Amino acid sequence: MKNFQLINNKLRKLLFGLCIVLSAILFVASTVVSMRFGTAMLPVEHIMLPVSSLNGCMQALMALIGIIMVLIDRKKGLVTACIFMGLSLAGAVRAIIVSGNLSSAPGAFNALIFILAIIMISGQIKYSNEMAVTDSVTGLLNRYGFDRVLRRKLWQNEKGCIVFIHVDGFGPVNSNLGRRYGEELMTVVANRIENVIPAKCSAYKIEGSEYAIMMPESVAPDDIINKVMATIKQPITINKEGISSNCYLGAYVGAAEYGGSVDDVDTVLKHADIAMNYARKSGKNTFFMFDDAMKESLQRQVVVERLVKDSLKNGWFYLVYQPQYTVSDKRLRGFETLIRMNVPGEEKVPPSEFISIAELSDLVLEIDQYVLDRSMRELREICYSSSNTITLAVNISAKDIARAGFADKVLEVVARNEFPPECLEIEITEYSFAEEGNHTIENIKILRDNQIMIALDDFGTGYTSLGQLMNLPINLVKIDKSLIDNLIRNEMNMDFVKSIIYMGHLMDAEVIAEGVEHDNQVECLRNLDCDFIQGYIWGRPMEYDEARELAYDAYA
Repeated sequence: MKNFQLINNKLRKLLFGLCIVLSAILFVASTVVSMRFGTAMLPVEHIMLPVSSLNGCMQALMALIGIIMVLIDRKKGLVTACIFMGLSLAGAVRAIIVSGNLSSAPGAFNALIFILAIIMISGQIKYSNEMAVTDSVTGLLNRYGFDRVLRRKLWQNEKGCIVFIHVDGFGPVNSNLGRRYGEELMTVVANRIENVIPAKCSAYKIEGSEYAIMMPESVAPDDIINKVMATIKQPITINKEGISSNCYLGAYVGAAEYGGSVDDVDTVLKHADIAMNYARKSGKNTFFMFDDAMKESLQRQVVVERLVKDSLKNGWFYLVYQPQYTVSDKRLRGFETLIRMNVPGEEKVPPSEFISIAELSDLVLEIDQYVLDRSMRELREICYSSSNTITLAVNISAKDIARAGFADKVLEVVARNEFPPECLEIEITEYSFAEEGNHTIENIKILRDNQIMIALDDFGTGYTSLGQLMNLPINLVKIDKSLIDNLIRNEMNMDFVKSIIYMGHLMDAEVIAEGVEHDNQVECLRNLDCDFIQGYIWGRPMEYDEARELAYDAYA
């Protein structure tokens, strides 16, 4: 990246220098012609060419070269072009004074017009540049402006720190009060950030709900970041139609150093993104600086991404199926589909690792497509043999179901595999509703209208409240394993599980507990009227042949 910038700057400087040389040649030629021939007529073959016309042509070429210089470097180009055109104007005025006639007046007028045109073009370029790099809501520089400043600092071998700030809480304001009030919040946050950072630092509005700060090496980031998080946490009062509401925001903050060994923009931004993702996983109002441990994690991420790509290409993924049973009579309900990776000659990579890494890119979309397609092909006959009563549960990433058109993609796979849609259950996590919730709900409604069931996986992990649960168009609630682990030992935990089961039934959904491993957990869930269970107690994940045999035995 730095080498490319170096070549690009050298070419710009070379072209700018060439323009100066050409302008100087044209100016000298114009001056010599004027001084030597004055207002005479020059014979060109059978035509008499006025010297003033020749000078006018050279002036026009100088003006064109001046415009090119402004396009290459607005400030230097404007000054240089105005100097040459100003000298040309001065020469034309001098000719008028010396000769005592107005034959050079058109040249003077043209030079003046060219100067004004170049100034106007430069002003328009300045305005366009400012609009292109400025956020229209907050007035801060946007991502383009941020990239431009960071590239310049890296080019000048400066060192410092960039800070990414993801502000959480704009969504409910946009939904409940309207986008105008969401934009008002964004502006307040921008002003608060600018008010607590030193003059040496600069604030940016990147995109969506993300802000950034750029700090020079001379500034210690920790104190400033803590002040930024503290000011964002302070309630913001919004007044709508005379009614005041307090809005509470939170922030996830990640920072990374730039300069030195980290000398390209993409690497710096990736480091800051990784640090911010660490903060996101740790909870609101947390801050992480990219360090060696994260660097090792990044290197591991690159390795696992390669393994995922190779597995998709070479067929090294395979599926296993974990059975689900009714609590009351241990009747087989269906199977949850789980993906595994088996790369020849490589260590085993657990699904929790390669899926979380795939979710950082669009690789997770390819994994979803693979699981949907293969699981339907493998379990199609089992579903038909059970008279379409076996359920195939497939996990789908939050990124995938939040995409417009996801439901159509699923229906296409169903049709291609001639799979009974009433046997398919799409499992989504609570995080699916954290971002792009409208697309998610729209996709869910389309799937449900086509007889496909929806399960809310890992309920109780903190993204969705019980109140929100009541409004979600789902068929099944899955209670997270972390709640089942302490079901017997913790009375409060048992009360919480009981509340989830009650709320699930209240919204006309069924409830399944996952991660059940002990008989006393089964008995407790039975007493709490839980509908289904899934876990090692009654069945571990099994490969296709074993799952088929189990299903045929259950529905023989």
